[in-house]
Amino acid sequence: MTATSPRSVTESASSTDNPDAQARRANDGELSAGFQSDLTIDEDAVTTEMRSCLHAATAMLWRYETTGEITLLSVAAYLPDAAMKWPVGTRTPIEGNTLAAVVQRTGRPARMDTLDNATGTLAELVRAIGLRAAVGVPVIIDGRVWGLAAVGSVGPGAMPADTEARISSFAELVAMALVAGHRDEQTRQLLAEPARRANLIDALLEGRGFDERCLQEVAGYLRLPINGPFVVIAVQAAAVGDEPLPEIESKLRSLDIFSTWRLLPDLQVGIVHVKSDQKLGVLVALLSRTTTARVGVSAGYQDLRDTPQALHVARMMLRGPTDSASSVAVFDGSIVATAALSAPEVMVKTVGAALDYFDDLSDEDREMLFETFRVWQDSDASVSAVADCLYCHPNTVRHRLRRIEKRTGR
Repeated sequence: MTATSPRSVTESASSTDNPDAQARRANDGELSAGFQSDLTIDEDAVTTEMRSCLHAATAMLWRYETTGEITLLSVAAYLPDAAMKWPVGTRTPIEGNTLAAVVQRTGRPARMDTLDNATGTLAELVRAIGLRAAVGVPVIIDGRVWGLAAVGSVGPGAMPADTEARISSFAELVAMALVAGHRDEQTRQLLAEPARRANLIDALLEGRGFDERCLQEVAGYLRLPINGPFVVIAVQAAAVGDEPLPEIESKLRSLDIFSTWRLLPDLQVGIVHVKSDQKLGVLVALLSRTTTARVGVSAGYQDLRDTPQALHVARMMLRGPTDSASSVAVFDGSIVATAALSAPEVMVKTVGAALDYFDDLSDEDREMLFETFRVWQDSDASVSAVADCLYCHPNTVRHRLRRIEKRTGR
């Protein structure tokens, strides 16, 4: 006999009037008396109680899979070899005219008053454990048929007419417990997300080791592209805990600029993807309009693993001059700025190729410029300190530094 929806469904099981209504009740927690909304699901307890209350030979709970299969989650049975013939965790194809197929297709309760003519692997398994009739009810979550709660009998003939209605309360319990568990997990993740984001941003700012795969996962979690160019933004905070650029991430996102931000004790720091000079201009303009606090913008870089060096540059730019119309200081790429801001290994990369620009000078002139440059770097970019060390006027130092910039074009 083909599975059919019972005539008594509408009258005796109003809780299964339609999938949307059942899902709403599951979400609202309007479930059978005695069940609390904070329960976590215990499939074995559900099936054991379901079999006992309905005086059934078996009670089973399944989950529908996206692969066209159904997974047995729990079984309660007095049949001695049921668990051995059909162990929990078994995945079975949904085929033929089985109870599982009808419930999944219709989203409504269904029954099979005899299993003699049922076809498919599922029907064969049901008959193998000795069942002769069965009734099933969908477990519906968010309007979708998530699973199946069913009972079976070993006696001839149909199961009682109110079986669907009685199973429905257990199906609602399962739905309620799953929804509650899902909400609890969402709440846990929401509470944990700020801490996790902060830890991942700190890992980038501090230069903790990332292999390529980990870097991709971090970038994905922070909603950043994996490849640059990026810049680091450092914004001076007026006081501990002050956020100079509130909601800056969403403002930049509305301009199609991806970024992630971290509030440090003295700074608000952002890692920003700027895919073009135009986007960098948009970013700087927004920063200029949004805050009067000092803002340092690093040089662009391609690899997120270079973020610590970029943060160093952005911090140093906070100490330098800005133009008269803005509080934003952007690294200009000059060799002098690079020398002042870079770690020694970065300086070697930047300046090494630039030395060729001095080949046409006399040895004396070239050595004079190099000496001025070295002292200036060792003096933490203090012009007056260089002048004192070299016994010359500060303007002479500035003139030599301008000559270096002019020759290197940086």
